[in-house]
Amino acid sequence: MAQAGRTDILAVVENQERSWFAWSTFLLCCLVMLADGFDNQAINYAAPTIIKEWGIERALMTPVFNISIVGWMTGSIVFAMLADRIGRRPATLLAAFLFGGFTLAIPLSTNLYELAFLRFCAAFGVGGAMPMAIALVSDYAKSKSRGFRITLMYLGYTAGSSGGGLLAAEIIPEYGWRSVFYVGGIGALLIGLLLAAALPESVRFLVLRKPGDRRILGYARKLRPSVGYADGATFGIEETVRTGVPVSHLFTEGRSAMTIFLWLALGFSFFTHFFLSQWLTTLLTDEIGYADAARTQALFQAGAAFAFIFGYLIDKKGVPVMTLAMILGALPVAAIGLVAGSGVGITLIMALASGILVLGGNIGLNAISSMIYPTFIRSTATGAAFAVARIGAILGPMIAGYLIYLKTPLDTIFIVGGLPMLAAGAACFMLDRSITPDAAREMASRSALARH
Repeated sequence: MAQAGRTDILAVVENQERSWFAWSTFLLCCLVMLADGFDNQAINYAAPTIIKEWGIERALMTPVFNISIVGWMTGSIVFAMLADRIGRRPATLLAAFLFGGFTLAIPLSTNLYELAFLRFCAAFGVGGAMPMAIALVSDYAKSKSRGFRITLMYLGYTAGSSGGGLLAAEIIPEYGWRSVFYVGGIGALLIGLLLAAALPESVRFLVLRKPGDRRILGYARKLRPSVGYADGATFGIEETVRTGVPVSHLFTEGRSAMTIFLWLALGFSFFTHFFLSQWLTTLLTDEIGYADAARTQALFQAGAAFAFIFGYLIDKKGVPVMTLAMILGALPVAAIGLVAGSGVGITLIMALASGILVLGGNIGLNAISSMIYPTFIRSTATGAAFAVARIGAILGPMIAGYLIYLKTPLDTIFIVGGLPMLAAGAACFMLDRSITPDAAREMASRSALARH
């Protein structure tokens, strides 16, 4: 019998049935992450060959790395705020086509200025697409498994970033550095076409912003096909849409301390993340050769594949899981510089351990950023957290480049790279103590996580 009347869309999401619609949405967002991961890391794998072909000093790649991060940071803010206005779907499509097109154009660059400009434009799209995918998955996930679902989605990013390294180790020596950008650009554009055909809009966003949209009924029927919602069924949501600049709401209703400590935790962890992501291959090439250095970078990126463990533990134990992960992450990072001269095997092990704790923990923090804010500012909150964290992402490669310029010993470079993880752990500790009761209820339906 068809069900009419008004239904809470949150109840529909919380009681959704296993269906191809839910899984296809998740998989499409994984593809966004895959393209992001590949395109985001491509420049790092190509850097040693570009340096050799153009005959430049290693440290001169620092501005290219940093302009990429600035583009990512800018895209995170612009697309996040845009998505909270026009929707997750159109913002994601625009970002995907943008970074695909400019990635495909990167091989046309002939000097550092052109390379930096094209990387900025490509990174602008990359920075916009990732928060949108996270917000969309969060909007369709049950509260009790939201952290697990978001971190599991990062398997797509890991497949792109780590698989890109393995691919780069094979094709760059044979076909040159431009080949990796051809692969990344064409792949991203094809994924964009698939998204245009199949990616749904956030049903929560539609109920909040466009309550008369007929897609809401269609999505509800796909989420709970056994209910049989009638043609006249209407849907509501127990959330309020606030007016004004979306970013301002990150600091209202008791969210200020929570927002600041989340940003600090992400910023410090991004320092180490990008310190390694952008310089690991280049730093280790002289020690173990380009191919093994690229594989080491790939294994570091592969550590993110274990992020779902952190998502599961966040759903069970909350933010303290991240405090421990951040502190422990400093150890294997510092160890890379100490063991690099002892053989490839031990270097690979330390790189994997670093990836699990640094990238896996970082992904866990990204999941938290999309779990503690209400729907009407979720994209803005996720994008703003990504954007502010890019300050750490800029400082990490910049300091690494400066240390290289000073001819600092390799072991000292990696010790410096690991220290911010301790600060990230301290910020996580304070974040746990500043989460508001409303934010705790957003994280999970269990009262054990709610603060009174």
